[in-house]
Amino acid sequence: MKIRTLESTKKELRIEIEGEGHTFCNLLQNVLLEDRSVEMAGYDMQHPLTSKAIMFIKVKKEMDPHKALERALKKITSRTDEFLSKFEQATGKL
Repeated sequence: MKIRTLESTKKELRIEIEGEGHTFCNLLQNVLLEDRSVEMAGYDMQHPLTSKAIMFIKVKKEMDPHKALERALKKITSRTDEFLSKFEQATGKL
């Protein structure tokens, strides 16, 4: 996965995510929208056959969009770790 900043202001961030599709981008968008400091989050896939997405994040006042993105990614990591742990307990595998 490659991430490139396309635009960055105090309240908005637009990044290009290369190497990921709808699965990851939709997850990231939903976790961002759980954050009360995030006013808007969305993504656009330029073409269905490419794995490049443009993610847009807009935060409410007194918040940094980079920090909102970082918190969302940490939350995804935490939930994944929790899922793997529970899967191991349930199946004894992994």
